[in-house]
This record gives sequence, structure tokens and C-alpha cells, in this order.
Amino acid sequence: MAAIQRTRMSSLVIGIGRLWLLIFVPFAVLTLTFLSGKVVPYTALWGHAAFHLIYLPILAVGWWALWRFVREPSNVALRVIVALMLLCQTSALFGHAGELVSVVQRGFFSAPYSLFSENPHMFFANFAVAGILASELLLIVLTVTAVVQRLLRRSPSVTGGQAYE
Repeated sequence: MAAIQRTRMSSLVIGIGRLWLLIFVPFAVLTLTFLSGKVVPYTALWGHAAFHLIYLPILAVGWWALWRFVREPSNVALRVIVALMLLCQTSALFGHAGELVSVVQRGFFSAPYSLFSENPHMFFANFAVAGILASELLLIVLTVTAVVQRLLRRSPSVTGGQAYE
């Protein structure tokens, strides 16, 4: 029984680590590279189009990883958090694809700056930004919840072991 629980826990740790690598890391790297103005200047609007082009398949892979991960945890709280993350990633995919289409329609890499304040882009941007940020926050909640539950399972008072003297 203990070996099964260790295997379950190690797969949970690997799954959460995979989610960090597929959801958080690409968002942080691409945002710093293309949108922050530190690597690609703000005046180079092609950076925004490149961000959309690169990040859309990454969002799809993150969605797929969440879809696979939602069945892994035996705990209901973790499953609910992952299901909410899946909903947020779906919103992010919808918004990001819509933003990419609106950027392509207005000239793609040579789109005007006014695109950022126009209705189609802003409509989809609200879905994308809200979904991505909620997903990132829920990833932190998922990690903290998994750690707390793991610590509670190790506690002697919870597992029926000897109490502290």
C-alpha cells in the first residue's frame, strides 16, 4: 500500500513539474522576450505578432497536458483545481487564437499600433489575459495544495502513527 502511495505521489510531483514547464516557464520567457521591451523594443510591433504565433501552440500543449493530468490525482481538491485550470486554458486558447486572427487580418507583422485599442483585438485579449493569468495563479494554488496534502499525509497524527512526546 505504501509503495502505491509513493508511486502516486511521485507521478503527481512529475505531473505538477510538467505543468510548470508547460504553463509557467514559456509564458514568463516569451513575455520577457517579446512584450516587456527588454529584448524586443516596444516600438517593434512585430514582437507582439511573434508572441501570438509562438505562444498559441504552447497553450495547446499546456491544455493537452492538463487534460491528461486531470485524471491523475486521487484527491478531489486537486482534480477541481486542475479542472478550473483547464477551463482557464480553454479561455486563453480562445482569446489567443482570436487575437492572432485579428493581428493577421490587420497586416500581421506590419499591423498598425492602433490595432491594440480596436474592438476585435481587445475583445479576444480580455479572454486571453484573464485565462492565462488565472491559469498561472491556479498553478500556484495547485502546487501549494499538493504540498500541504503531502505534508498532512506524512503527519503521524493523521496516519495513525505514534504521537509526539
